[in-house]
Amino acid sequence: MEKSNNQPSISAPKLIPTFVAGFNAITSHIYLILFPVALDFLLWLGPLVRIKNLFQPIFDQSIQQMSSVYPADTLQLMQASKGAIFEFLDHFNLLIALRSYPIGIPSLMVGIGPLNNPLGPLSITEVGNSGSIIWIVIACLLGGTILGSIFFFLIAQATRTKPQPLNFTQIIDSVKNSLIYFGLTIVLGVGLAIPSVFIISSITLFFPSLGNVPFFIFGLALIWILLPFAFSPHGIFTDHKSAWNSIQTSMRLVRKYLPGTGVFFLIAILTSQGLDMLWATPDPSDWMFIVGILGHAFISCGLVAASFVYYSKGLEFMQEKIRQEAAKQTHPGAAIQ
Repeated sequence: MEKSNNQPSISAPKLIPTFVAGFNAITSHIYLILFPVALDFLLWLGPLVRIKNLFQPIFDQSIQQMSSVYPADTLQLMQASKGAIFEFLDHFNLLIALRSYPIGIPSLMVGIGPLNNPLGPLSITEVGNSGSIIWIVIACLLGGTILGSIFFFLIAQATRTKPQPLNFTQIIDSVKNSLIYFGLTIVLGVGLAIPSVFIISSITLFFPSLGNVPFFIFGLALIWILLPFAFSPHGIFTDHKSAWNSIQTSMRLVRKYLPGTGVFFLIAILTSQGLDMLWATPDPSDWMFIVGILGHAFISCGLVAASFVYYSKGLEFMQEKIRQEAAKQTHPGAAIQ
């Protein structure tokens, strides 16, 4: 018994050809690296918007108030961590919220937080109240999501096998659904975070001998829960689906037809994080850091493009499988000779 020659042969996407196709797409549309380059230049040469002057007195006051409640060992631990916290506040830039998740522009500078660049010390702007912090973060997240939507849309266009002309109506529709998707991810994140913190806190409180085991188990469970959502943004830009339909398609695709999705993202993450260590080697106060920014931009764009290729090929594979299953149910002997 053999399959009919009339049936098209569509296989699941292969990892290496997928990555090659993604980087080839960026090489052919090299202007796409301008998105991460522009964001990194803003965080590198632009202002440092800090919250140190607002939170440092609050932290000091909290330690003083807890001195009459907590034992000396706990206070010593907090005093020891004080320097690390203040150093973090020295480097923390509110503008990193422009690197929004899950739809956003990749950035090398988000994990560096320099105080100096080749032009000298960064211009520091201290935020004076919590209300301003909230509005700045909201504005940056919304702006980052909108710019990220345009970035994703152009990458989706670049990875198509049949080029299509730009359609501004589709771009606006993609931005709208991206903002809806961003809101859904916040709801999902809060819905997962609240019970997770309660469960882990209870376990560590009643079973302290378990150490980090609850965190490890929680991490594995979180990966298992979130992996089916990995391609949720892709349907918005590739097939112009609504946010909810895109989420449903991603869950169906990953759970039933692409069990190798975890390996694909593991390779992509390891490649990205490993090379980021290389790109961050030059000192941010040296103009040679431009090489790192450009290298990161190309690699990150290539990996994002590869994810769109993987999604598109996987979607074709899923649709073909569905057609074959429907044909077998309608005509049980049609697919066999």
